[in-house]
Amino acid sequence: MFLLTSLLACLMLAVIMPLLGRRVLERRIVFVDLALAQFAATGYAIGLATDSSGPLWAGCITLLAILAFAALPYASRLPKEAVMGAMYAVAAAAGMVILTQLPHAEGHMTDLMFGSLLGAGYGDLAVLGALGALAVLLLRFAGNDSYTQRTMFYLALALAVVPAIHAVGIVLVFGMLLLPALAAWRGDANGPVWLALLVAVSGALLGVTAAEHLDLPPSSSVVLALFACGLPAFLWNARISMASE
Repeated sequence: MFLLTSLLACLMLAVIMPLLGRRVLERRIVFVDLALAQFAATGYAIGLATDSSGPLWAGCITLLAILAFAALPYASRLPKEAVMGAMYAVAAAAGMVILTQLPHAEGHMTDLMFGSLLGAGYGDLAVLGALGALAVLLLRFAGNDSYTQRTMFYLALALAVVPAIHAVGIVLVFGMLLLPALAAWRGDANGPVWLALLVAVSGALLGVTAAEHLDLPPSSSVVLALFACGLPAFLWNARISMASE
């Protein structure tokens, strides 16, 4: 299979990201993963602009964002989504300003949004797997609403998100986090974890296969496949929720 490493990267994310996405939906902080992803992308942009380590810059900037976000309790009356959405907009604008100063700016922007899934190598897979496993482990210590536990939760997100952006781009990271978890959402709580994982794995397989045989952009193809695989479950759960009201 020509896109073997791309498929393996997507399957790895399909196992890790829905577990994190369920926690994001549960806490009603959907924008946090997009904001963290954009902060990481801005770090990569700084690395490109300064001809230095993009992952190092991404990690440092994302860590600062984690410490700031963790200061906002889940139960705060301040609208968390608005704060995180605003920070996403600021980080996105900063990243664009940096990238427009570089030659071939449009290509760099596309790489950050849609990643280089075709170029994912076995080294990338090793990093994704190791940091993703650590992220899932940290979820065990991120259950309550203390500053330390909020920091652990956001750190878990960042450990999974930062390397994934480099491999697959912001769009696929966001899709893998939310689409499977949303498909399994029931009423006002998380549905079965197996359903979210099934949607994620099915979407990864279908999307990469379609990309290979139909010559489609892999990241975009996987996101659309996630949507298609998750839509029946989402509509069924939504129907049940409305019927019970």
